[in-house]
Amino acid sequence: MLDILAFGAHPDDVEIGIGGTLAYHGDKGYQFGIVDLTGGERATNGTPQIRAREGKEAAEVLGAKFRECAGLPDAFLRADRPALEKVVEIIRKYAPRVVLCSYPEDRHPDHEHAGRLVREACHLAGLKKFPAGGTPYRPTRIYYYFLGKMEKPQLIVDISDYAQQKWKAIACHKSQFQLPREVSMETLVNSPIFMRYVWGRDQYFGSLVGVQYGEGLISQEMIKVNDLLKLGG
Repeated sequence: MLDILAFGAHPDDVEIGIGGTLAYHGDKGYQFGIVDLTGGERATNGTPQIRAREGKEAAEVLGAKFRECAGLPDAFLRADRPALEKVVEIIRKYAPRVVLCSYPEDRHPDHEHAGRLVREACHLAGLKKFPAGGTPYRPTRIYYYFLGKMEKPQLIVDISDYAQQKWKAIACHKSQFQLPREVSMETLVNSPIFMRYVWGRDQYFGSLVGVQYGEGLISQEMIKVNDLLKLGG
């Protein structure tokens, strides 16, 4: 059984959305893995091979137990039967207690579809008669992280001590963020504006709970609590 399984539509999504959260939990002894639903093959810059190598480096920076690609088609993510069967098999294989995935309202269609796909797969993974490999299993919690769109979070993880680790992991994706202009095309993500947005968002979320940096999460289900005094870190 795995503690946390983080899904991203593309090889850099997890780092951007919850890199600090994963680094924090890894440092506390929890085991987590990363699944890229696609290889990012439709990205303007880079190749699937380059992006896989960058993703492996970033996963090592964060302390992931593993990182793998589900091999679903970039730009064509949908919660269709083949995709659901694949993601269900992954969930059953690793049996994560907590699943993290992108918020299903975003400027990028793949981010939206990824959130919906993973949510449906988490439910179907617990059905005995759903036709996919592995033993039926349903994660305890699903939390959504933010990428291109922000909402008011229900939870904020203090990542102040892990912000530099997150930045180092993001910087591993050189083909997306650091490639020299003469061999790359300018995009939203490799412009200075984008990284200012990411750090501004994390600073804003942190300010809401009185810390330097934070990452926000949303749950579509009610969160059960027994001991109020254990809330708040």
